[in-house]
Amino acid sequence: MVAQLMKWHYLLILALLLIAAYLIIPKEGRREVVVGTIQGGISTLDIMEADWMKVVRFDKPLDLSQALSRGEVDVAVITAEMYAKFAEKDKDLKVIAADMLQNQAIIGIEDIRELKGKRVGATTASGTYAMFLAYLNLSGLSQKDIIVVDAPPLQLVQALERKDVDAIVCWEPIASKLIAKGYKHVDFIKLAERYLGRKPVMLVWVAKASFLGRPEAKEFIEMRERAASEWGKRAPEALKKLYNMSDGEISVLMRRVEIVRGLPKEDIIAAWELASAGGYISEGLIEELKGRAFWEG
Repeated sequence: MVAQLMKWHYLLILALLLIAAYLIIPKEGRREVVVGTIQGGISTLDIMEADWMKVVRFDKPLDLSQALSRGEVDVAVITAEMYAKFAEKDKDLKVIAADMLQNQAIIGIEDIRELKGKRVGATTASGTYAMFLAYLNLSGLSQKDIIVVDAPPLQLVQALERKDVDAIVCWEPIASKLIAKGYKHVDFIKLAERYLGRKPVMLVWVAKASFLGRPEAKEFIEMRERAASEWGKRAPEALKKLYNMSDGEISVLMRRVEIVRGLPKEDIIAAWELASAGGYISEGLIEELKGRAFWEG
């Protein structure tokens, strides 16, 4: 009887050791997944964690594009129009999911038509500026009707606070920080609803077709879907730490930001069309991308 109990005791210990080994030791064949993004903007990546995932934040879109092309980055979260720019040359790059609807804003005004004759600060090399120009044209104004002050995002905030400009064009988390201070604003998504009758996607997840054939791809996509579903619970604490935000700023941001599930193709195409109207990409490229951009996995 004692011998039998000892046997079961050892078998139980062996089973526990095997379970621990399975959990601790990396699964055979699993490789590190390198995720790229642009410095300074929010996404569901901010609440994604895994010991097999490495995050690289780039200062320049060109550097991220080249890293994707060379295979140094497996998957990235970028703006929809930035994807179009990248995919113009890299035909192996696919959109695998949407992440957020447009959350950019014009800070300092209540109606876009107020901008006539005003000094507007913007980062003119960005896709966001192209979107702004498209909305400006839809409102009946044009770039000729405003005085453009070109500067990086943080310098734009300083210019607004010094009243060197009348309004600035920006994105999260800068937009919510300024709105929380009481600045008037016009949201891009509201302009889209007014002029287009739909809500364009701002951020998309993209990956090389070669990565999507790896076993890690399925696990990564599932993790991203969990992050999207848990955004409301987990984002406030994560964003506070990452972007040094107050409770009031977080409250504004959580009301403004809308996470997207799945792959709403028409809302991504709407973003491309705005970028084209603003001169960021060509109309012909959009037609080409409609046939090859979206992952069908």
